[in-house]
Amino acid sequence: MKSIAVYILGITFISLIILGISMQVKIPDGAVEMQVYSRCVPFDGECGSVDKMSNFNIYHYDKVIGIKDNRLDNTLGVAYIYPKESAEVSDLIEKFSAIIHYTQDLEDGVTYYGYCKGLDKSVEIDNKEINIQIVSNKDNIIVGFPLIMGSY
Repeated sequence: MKSIAVYILGITFISLIILGISMQVKIPDGAVEMQVYSRCVPFDGECGSVDKMSNFNIYHYDKVIGIKDNRLDNTLGVAYIYPKESAEVSDLIEKFSAIIHYTQDLEDGVTYYGYCKGLDKSVEIDNKEINIQIVSNKDNIIVGFPLIMGSY
């Protein structure tokens, strides 16, 4: 009986390792691009482009990509870009079950700051935990977790 338990644990462990190596990240339906804000390359494969910032880089992906580090310790945030003609802010707020705390009017749109349950990275703004930022500009809707770190 003990050897069966060890065998099952061994198979489970090996399966998890294999799944971790081959795990894929797919850009959500409707989004045309995923941006990953990181101190180092967090994913295998080619990315569309890299914006070099002072203390991190933004990697632009437009396809399914493989995770190199399941923990993503070096990842500071992620953003998804949705074309305005195929997405509505209210639908994305509902999709991510976001509670919006603040809005800010921009020259070309609106920024929403809110909170989603179950996310591990957040910032504090005016004593509120913020882990989702949604920007609706003239062309796109950008959803960032915890914030959008590039231009919008």
